[in-house]
Amino acid sequence: MSLFNGTSNFIRHDASSLRLFRKSESSDDEEKRLKRREKNRVAAQRSRKRQTQRADELHEAYECLEQENSLLRKEVQLLIEEQQRLSDALKAHEPLCPVLNCGMTSTSRSTGTVPPEFMSR
Repeated sequence: MSLFNGTSNFIRHDASSLRLFRKSESSDDEEKRLKRREKNRVAAQRSRKRQTQRADELHEAYECLEQENSLLRKEVQLLIEEQQRLSDALKAHEPLCPVLNCGMTSTSRSTGTVPPEFMSR
């Protein structure tokens, strides 16, 4: 019977060591899991920060392009107005222009050809 008790104590001792080992192992696993979660949390924060910065940069670029587009549209409008003024001035000048009325036929005016006497020497 003493052998049985000795064996039983050995088994109990072995079982408690195994429990301690499992606790230690699960404690290590828990530690690794917590470290991994913390590392993941930090990486997620960095990712969200980069995403926010990128969105801010895109918004800034958008605003700059909108402003540039607005300025270009105003410039186009001014150029259209200038073209109209110049066109009106040319139309008003044509009947009075001695160069256009002196020696040029209506066909030479319409084709845009200049008679030889008006050519530069």
